[in-house]
Amino acid sequence: MKPLSLEELMTAHYDTLLRIAMQHTGNRPEAEDIVQDIFLKLLESGRQFTDAAYAKAFLIRSAVNRCYDYLKSARRQRSISLTDAAENALPPDRGGFLSEQTRAVLEAMQQLRPEFRNVIYLYYYEEYSIKEIAAILRKSSNTVSSWLTRARKAMKEVLQDEQNGLSDSHAADLYPEGGDSDEGKRITGTV
Repeated sequence: MKPLSLEELMTAHYDTLLRIAMQHTGNRPEAEDIVQDIFLKLLESGRQFTDAAYAKAFLIRSAVNRCYDYLKSARRQRSISLTDAAENALPPDRGGFLSEQTRAVLEAMQQLRPEFRNVIYLYYYEEYSIKEIAAILRKSSNTVSSWLTRARKAMKEVLQDEQNGLSDSHAADLYPEGGDSDEGKRITGTV
């Protein structure tokens, strides 16, 4: 079977990787840099793929890892203001065609922990099964299933709070910081 070209991979997966990076960074220019970096490293490595599904899973895993690196980096700490993050968190509204419901769901997703955002995105938007997501994220199926359940619950609470007109302060309390590891913490947008 003929190996897939870098151009074919970019054409097929650039938008998906950009959406994943946007979910993590909340900043389109940074998300674009991350995606370009992924393809540049792939080009430099000389790695080739013959299986399109494997290539997509590899690129998604690369994007998630690169986003985690970005979130830990000093560059992020210096470069993102809360106003910019809020404005850039949503995809561009193509002429006002995003419904209020879609906008609310996307805003609710931005309030989730990165792990939860990944699982929600891969499950609902990319239509991967829990088993496939577990392989991509290198986690057990039980962990992915648990994250999906928790993410749904958290999104439901955020959306209900918005619908009831409650303040965002309650939504920020969904995953309070605690413990010594990052596993129990949620990215709140603070720098």
